[in-house]
Order: sequence, then C-alpha cells, then structure tokens
Amino acid sequence: MSPRVLLLAGHEPTGRAGLLADVAAVLARGGQPVAVPTAQTAQGTATFMWRAAAPRVLAAQIAAARELGPLHAVKWGMVPGAAQLSAASTALKGADAWWVVDPVVRTSRGEPLTRLSARAYLELAGPRVVLTPNLDEVAWLLRRPVPRTVAEAAEAAEALARYGFGAVLVKGGHLPDVEGLADVLATPERVRVLRGEWLERAPGRRGTGCRLASALATELGRGRTLEAAVRAARGLVVRYLRAG
Repeated sequence: MSPRVLLLAGHEPTGRAGLLADVAAVLARGGQPVAVPTAQTAQGTATFMWRAAAPRVLAAQIAAARELGPLHAVKWGMVPGAAQLSAASTALKGADAWWVVDPVVRTSRGEPLTRLSARAYLELAGPRVVLTPNLDEVAWLLRRPVPRTVAEAAEAAEALARYGFGAVLVKGGHLPDVEGLADVLATPERVRVLRGEWLERAPGRRGTGCRLASALATELGRGRTLEAAVRAARGLVVRYLRAG
C-alpha cells in the first residue's frame, strides 16, 4: 500500500527543511505526498521572513485533495496561527487518518515560526495523534526547563502523553548524559528510551525533525504498528545524515 500523506508545513524553497523536506521523506518511504503550504518562508544566512497562507486557500487545497482520494495520514509542521489551524482542522473533519504533530515553533537559529500558544498544540491531542517535539519544544509546551537528562526527557514525554495523545516521541538529539542518541517514546501504557548512534551533522543538513515526522506519518498511514513506524522513521533520518 502506498499511503497518501497530507503535509501541512511552511514552504522553504531550498528544501533543507519544511514542505520540500517533508515531500522527500514521504517519497523515500514509498508514500504519496500531498503538499499544502501553510506559509511561505525565506530563510537564508541573513534573510528571514514568513507570510501565512490564506485560510480560505488552505481549506480549499485540503478539500480538493480529499476529493481526489482518501488521506491515510496528516503531518502537521509549521502552523502560523489560529486562523490556519482552524481552517485545516475544519477541512479535515471526518478524515480517517493518523496525525503526526511536529510543533515547529522556531527555526534552529531561534526565529519564531508561529503565533500559536502551547495550549493550541496540546488541544490537538487524540488517540490517533502522535506528538514529536524536540527538547526545546518540550520545554515550551510544558513551561518548564529544557530536559538535560534521559530521565528528564522521559518524565516530560510521559507528562505530554497524559494530555491524551496516542503517543509522544521526544527527539532527544545528543543529551549531555548519553553517549549517542536517545529518543523517548511514551504511550499511555509505557515509556521507552530508544537509543542509537549519534551522527555528526554535515553543514546544510537541516530538517531532520521534519523528515522524521513525515516518515512516521507515512508508515502509520501504511498501517504499521507505532513501534515499527518509529523505527522506520528513525532509520530514514540516519540514512539522510550519513548521505551528507
């Protein structure tokens, strides 16, 4: 099965991150990407700006995509504000699809990418919704310091899962107390630490979070179990980094 995956993200023309990175990840996992830009962005070494998509256009693009076939998964990336969130959510009503919510609130350099509150992201929770924050996003969502240990990341993942998410995958990166990589996967039943090899990121290799969330959405849309989907998504990111 080749799942149709709706990608809601900002368009960053170089493809280092955002919508084009999402498309690349879905194609790499054998899915069919449906790319709907929530914003247009410009992100260079000195230039930075973004402009939100018109809610009416956003809703129409999603409606048109649904007319052409079922959506098996939705990946939420950059959501500029409440108007875009409302338009997309309304347009998706009744869709039988997994959601993967990647709360992209800032660029890697710290520039803001959304006007949404943490509460707005937490209210997207549901039994078929997977939240995929990094450590900084965890701190923002929970209004607490950034996790600095695996134990703190695990406790934060468990706290986020209690909002009603089907699962929370905290992207740990290189936590100071770990030699290697440690992500944390929390479900209502248990919390698991997923370890792996930490790879040096080559210059220009951005958008790992975008790619992981999009690959995860593709695998969930295909019908794979959560654990198998997470494993496949992490594998895609490893291959992406090694290719650099």
